[in-house]
This record gives sequence, C-alpha cells and structure tokens, in this order.
Amino acid sequence: MDVEAGLCRLIGEPEFIEIIRQEAQARGLVFNDIDESARDIYSNLLPCLYCDETVVIRDTDFTEKERAALITFMKMQSKWPDAIPWREDVSGKADEGNVQGC
Repeated sequence: MDVEAGLCRLIGEPEFIEIIRQEAQARGLVFNDIDESARDIYSNLLPCLYCDETVVIRDTDFTEKERAALITFMKMQSKWPDAIPWREDVSGKADEGNVQGC
C-alpha cells in the first residue's frame, strides 16, 4: 500500500475521527474544516516522513487547520512500532533551513 492510500485509509478510522474532534475542540476549530485539511495534507506531510530527526510541526509552516490535521496523523502513529518522533512548535519562529517542519 502506498503512503497516500494508507493516509486516506486512516482518515476513516474511528480513532482518527475521535482525535480530530479533540483537536478541533482544543483549538476552537470546526471538525469539518480539519477533516477537509486532513484529506489534502499528505503532500505536505510526506517530505517530513523521511527526515532522520523529530518532525516539527511549526505554526509558521502550516495553518491552524493543517496543523490540527497533521497532529491527528502523528498522534495516531505515535502508538505504532517505529513511530516517527514529532512535536508541535507554536513559537512563531521558523528555523533556518526549515522545510515543512523537517
């Protein structure tokens, strides 16, 4: 299964829907807006999956809705073997050389 198909499959999982609802509530966003962002976000997420370091989801790289969608994906995979380490950065400062949170 390719990565895009795998991510699309995750979107329909009950755990994904629950996490995305929690992210929407925590950020004062509308569930449907984040769900829509999640369906388009894989192209922004894919470069990060191949980093050797922790994925950093920065507020300077993504909108609030995109960050909520990315964090939903990352929270789901955090429980998996060989999960990709990640964190959210809302400092408003981009690191030099930053490419979509990598």
